[in-house]
Amino acid sequence: MNQTTVLQVVRLRRIFQNGKTPFTAVDDLSFSLEKGSIAALLGPNGAGKTTTVQMIAGYLAPTSGQVLVCGEDCTRSREKTRRKIGVVFGGELGFYGRATAWENLMFFAALAGLGKQRRAEVTRVLKAVSLWDSAHQRVGTFSRGMRQRLHIARALLGNPELLLLDEPTNGIDVELAHELRALIRRLAEDGAAILLTSHTMSEVEHLADRILLIGAGKLVHDGNLESVRALSKVTHIDRPATLEESYLALSPMLRRE
Repeated sequence: MNQTTVLQVVRLRRIFQNGKTPFTAVDDLSFSLEKGSIAALLGPNGAGKTTTVQMIAGYLAPTSGQVLVCGEDCTRSREKTRRKIGVVFGGELGFYGRATAWENLMFFAALAGLGKQRRAEVTRVLKAVSLWDSAHQRVGTFSRGMRQRLHIARALLGNPELLLLDEPTNGIDVELAHELRALIRRLAEDGAAILLTSHTMSEVEHLADRILLIGAGKLVHDGNLESVRALSKVTHIDRPATLEESYLALSPMLRRE
């Protein structure tokens, strides 16, 4: 394994038993992610994106294949690899509404085994997502955008090598979304490997240096914006095509039959 390789997904497969008929959600998927890179996992609903992210995060066991984080097998060394991964799924759940942002993150920092570093780490991540001024506010009073930023703060605890970001700016106003995208870029510049899912193609276009297209659980394409344009054959209209325009041309081939 290359010393800069943070994530290796090797022939990953997940089969769900749906009654008598098995359903293959992810099928022989392989890719790697290097330190300091931002890759976007794109595909239509039902393509296998969420299942893939859940297996990488360790929330779902693969039927076969491997997920290696910094060379460690996530299935065999779950405790060792768990601290190397930060996950943002977002949403309304995941925090204690009657506790403050500070109290919530101190609790999760303790679960992460940060010990004496807890206070400094919680201070650092709250400042990183611009929530320091709301540190002692109850999470139940947070707006959707504030709660989303708190999810990101939680994922940053302990400086994980790999960040899994599922719709990280969902529900956040334009100004804060711009700030969080700048934060994501800084995290990559500092060496984190980032796997991103988003339905906002302009966000992917501005953030990702790699685009992984997934369809029917299989990796259809691994490249960049230019290679996606070339694959779609939608390269120019009266200007260079956007990622959204190229993706829409490709989406029929990515859907399950």
